[in-house]
Amino acid sequence: MRLLVFTSLFPNRTEPHHGVFVKTRLLRYLARHGGQAEVVAPVPKAPPLGPPRWTRYRQVPDRETIDGLDVSHPRFWSPPGFGDRWRAGLMARSVRRSLREVALRFQPDVLDVHYAYPDGVAACRLRDELSARLGRRLPLVLTCRGTDLNLIPSLPSVRPQVAAALRAADHVVCVAEALREVALALGAAPERVTTLRNGVDLELFRPGDRTAACLRLGLDPHVRHVLCVGHLVPRKGQHQLLAAFARQLARSRPEHDLLLVGGGDAAPLQRLASALGVASQVRFVGPVPPTELTTWYQAADVQVLASRREGWPNVVLEGLACGTPIVATRVWGTPEILTGCAAGRLVDPTEDGLADGLAQLDALDASAARPWAERFAWGPTLDGMHALFEQVSAS
Repeated sequence: MRLLVFTSLFPNRTEPHHGVFVKTRLLRYLARHGGQAEVVAPVPKAPPLGPPRWTRYRQVPDRETIDGLDVSHPRFWSPPGFGDRWRAGLMARSVRRSLREVALRFQPDVLDVHYAYPDGVAACRLRDELSARLGRRLPLVLTCRGTDLNLIPSLPSVRPQVAAALRAADHVVCVAEALREVALALGAAPERVTTLRNGVDLELFRPGDRTAACLRLGLDPHVRHVLCVGHLVPRKGQHQLLAAFARQLARSRPEHDLLLVGGGDAAPLQRLASALGVASQVRFVGPVPPTELTTWYQAADVQVLASRREGWPNVVLEGLACGTPIVATRVWGTPEILTGCAAGRLVDPTEDGLADGLAQLDALDASAARPWAERFAWGPTLDGMHALFEQVSAS
């Protein structure tokens, strides 16, 4: 099987953690089922001036090798503040030549696309031309991962474009059943939509000695550590978690601290922590490579996922695999992971909900965490993907 992967959600030299879940599934698929893959991962064309979050794209190379994968990074126009309705068209026009050249050289069996908008829409618009150039029909499998279905289609100008891409794809993969329901509501044919959840690396993420992990990280093992892993953006809910944490400390629990792991703009959250009077008990760790996250999970007494939106939150399974219990907001795919798990508690995505969850930490059964995570090994998902690739390439 030769997979041409097309997605803007893929790591690069400047952003090594960006879209790492796409890379993980691809590498695991190749390791289990063999075959070859080449990746076209477009990045926005950086304006000459602007904030670092845009100008950093100039540092991304045109081509690079990542974990043995050949990755090209064509630029596409995506000006800051530009209307979303045009984004897929701009991407399609910008990457057309690069995608065509890779397809002609690589001769793929399947176009493996991740994220419905703008990536999926752009790929569907280019697929007929690619098929004509190859002299055969190129099947397209589109994986939807969260915001591309649970938020972006709420934009009136974008919704029909996403719906058209879901109908045009040979098969649609959703990482949670909640996302599959949205895909069906947008008009995707039920027989061409499958839920295949992300798995967890049970070898990388594993239980360990808490005290040893704390000492490696410079943490006090006598303090109870509350861990939150996620990019520092409003939809991840760290601001609500800070407020809930401050309320919990006010209930005579000064022996707790809060560890915020993730990149992004920490300044607003730091100001909030100071205003709430908890700055001395909140540590902004910054981004941590996936290979080093295990130690943080092992050191934590509990993990909290405060997000307002999630497709299939990998951090929940990673923490459970390390034996860390979790309090998580009841959003999208998260209940599909935690319902029935004695090591987890689902709460409303509000300050009150998070505060109630923090007040009930002692009721969580940490011994149930690892056995529950073992239910989500990668094997079934990778086998399901292989069956789909075989199916669409034979049709």
